[in-house]
Amino acid sequence: MRITFGAFPAAPVGTVAVGLWRGRRPTAPVAAVDLDGGLRRRLKRLDFDGDEGETELFLAPAAPLESLVVFGLGKRRKLDSPRLRRIGGALLDELDESRAVKATVLLDLDPAQVAELAYGLQLKSYRPLRKYRTKFDPDDEDDVLPVLDEVVIACAEPEAAAARYAAREAVAQGVFLARDLTDEPGNVLGPEEFSDRARLLETLGVEVTVLDDAAIAAAGLNLLAAVGMGSGRPPRLVLLRWRGATGRPLVLVGKGITFDSGGISIKFDDEDMDAMKGDMAGAAAVIGAMRAIAGRKAKAHVCGVLALAENMPSGRAQRPGDVVRSFSGQTVEVIDTDAEGRLVLADTLAWAATTLKPGAMVDIATLTGAVEEVLGDPYAGLYANDDGLARRLLKHAKAEAEPLWRLPLTESCDEDVKSDIADLRNCAWGEVPDNDDAARFLGRFIPEGLPWAHIDMAGKEWADEDDPLCPETATGFGVRLFDALAGG
Repeated sequence: MRITFGAFPAAPVGTVAVGLWRGRRPTAPVAAVDLDGGLRRRLKRLDFDGDEGETELFLAPAAPLESLVVFGLGKRRKLDSPRLRRIGGALLDELDESRAVKATVLLDLDPAQVAELAYGLQLKSYRPLRKYRTKFDPDDEDDVLPVLDEVVIACAEPEAAAARYAAREAVAQGVFLARDLTDEPGNVLGPEEFSDRARLLETLGVEVTVLDDAAIAAAGLNLLAAVGMGSGRPPRLVLLRWRGATGRPLVLVGKGITFDSGGISIKFDDEDMDAMKGDMAGAAAVIGAMRAIAGRKAKAHVCGVLALAENMPSGRAQRPGDVVRSFSGQTVEVIDTDAEGRLVLADTLAWAATTLKPGAMVDIATLTGAVEEVLGDPYAGLYANDDGLARRLLKHAKAEAEPLWRLPLTESCDEDVKSDIADLRNCAWGEVPDNDDAARFLGRFIPEGLPWAHIDMAGKEWADEDDPLCPETATGFGVRLFDALAGG
């Protein structure tokens, strides 16, 4: 969907949207379409007060309007960026309901506020993956495709609003890329195909380096290689670099298991096995963030590293009980092949720390079901060895509506990850929640003194119901957070 900006029209026509302050206090655009006060009287009868996110659709209200959408702005003094984005998302839903192809939104706000509302509208406009459908049922409302193609936002300073929106639109495109990739079926998106998608960022100025299976073996990334052994589609390691500034880079590392069967330790509950195509959502967040950072030409030095593999059972697959020497030199006993994410991350984090000399490093992964049980629905888990980095992440997470909850790197977990025959074992399944063990395990591969954080986003890769900024589909969780962390 395309969003453009323009001046207020002399006479609004077609599908038009206007906002009201709380208490049905009119904005100037409302006065322009409600000359006799009839609209506000109708809204009063409908008990529409103008609260944030409140919307009402009037079909064929009066010529030359085909439909009119009224949306609540809430209290003026509370109109911050998160609220404006949510208002934009709610407005998009109502515009879709109008079945308009083109709509005009009249906004009596300053350029920064206009841009934030447009950003929320754009984020919610994402259309879930439909390219594999050949037929649609017109009588099924879930099959009725939205037709909205263009939104013109009319405001007092359209050029200034458009300039501010440009950077936001670049981030939205990064979010959309992450959502697209997460929702791709596993037979379409394997490690090589993911690498090909990463190479497309070269057109934005991103440097892309791909290590194939031979290069992975030569580099000593044996844990990554071991996870991918059971598949006929070999693993890949992808390095994305954006040189928008000098100095040591911020390094973002994403787990990219393009399909996770569990390997030899095959998942016992196959009810949601199809959702395991989304076990690469961490890598999707990183590539989406790099798309956003490059798209807005951020003045930042950022590297993204994607650990890509497919975890499958076969005669070549790694076995429970195997011992593998990692990139760091530490040996790891594989207790459970379904705890593969921490294996690919361990190698990739150690490799990135050695190769890229980061100023700070953050990894993100759909790592453990345990974190969902511990934190429930709203939060992803955050572990960090540096309080300053943790504070920055928590601040940006709140501002970007991608909430994190900090959990401790518990020393008692060290006993859980000890092995009798190797330096470490990849899991314990003890009394301590597995998410804590996994984080502590990863911490063993981080050099002393390097600020590092681990985000366990398990359960956040899918929106199980309609969200203010995302339809019921893949979320692209982490893209907005990482883009904000990069700054510039």
